[in-house]
Amino acid sequence: MAYPHFPNTQMVVKVNPTLKIWWRDIEKNRGLEASELLGGLTALISVESDRYLIKALLQFWDSERLVFKFKDFELTPTIEEIGGFLGLPYKEQEMIVPHKPTPRSFLKQMGMRHNPDLLCLKEGWISLEFLYARFGDEEGYENFSREFACSSAKWEKYRLNAFAVALLGSLVFPMERGKIHSSLSYVVRMLARGGKTIVPMIPSNHKGID
Repeated sequence: MAYPHFPNTQMVVKVNPTLKIWWRDIEKNRGLEASELLGGLTALISVESDRYLIKALLQFWDSERLVFKFKDFELTPTIEEIGGFLGLPYKEQEMIVPHKPTPRSFLKQMGMRHNPDLLCLKEGWISLEFLYARFGDEEGYENFSREFACSSAKWEKYRLNAFAVALLGSLVFPMERGKIHSSLSYVVRMLARGGKTIVPMIPSNHKGID
């Protein structure tokens, strides 16, 4: 059976091992904080995707309306349903519509110094490996101390936000070839400040199906 091709659809079928290692450390030391920040999204790390089931469902995926459309009905999840699944209070919350931050702004939100050599940020993305080496590794601050504009104590606070950016960018709003959208730093910052998780909208042509 031939399956339709959806060029704007990114399918996550396997969690990056680096993200799993990072989560084990976060869960052990700051699991409650992570749950308060991200709600049930952390459960996605332990989900095992069925590649064949996903391919079968893609036959019914409407890439323009972003819903599963069957013969006489379509599956359109409401905000209340999404909130119930994630265990988060979405109803009557203001939507976050993030913009692409400048490279300097992104690094500042991460407690880092401006680095003009990070050309990827000009294109609006960062890699999971970059984030893990500096925030996931327990010796990240020591190994890259010259790149940080904050103390080691404040660096500890930035680590959870960096993980949240990595999780959202890897599993919820994936880009091609494992890139992580830099706009997610703005989303995480707003979530951390407000204390309530609300529906994020990413200005990207890429949508994730898992």
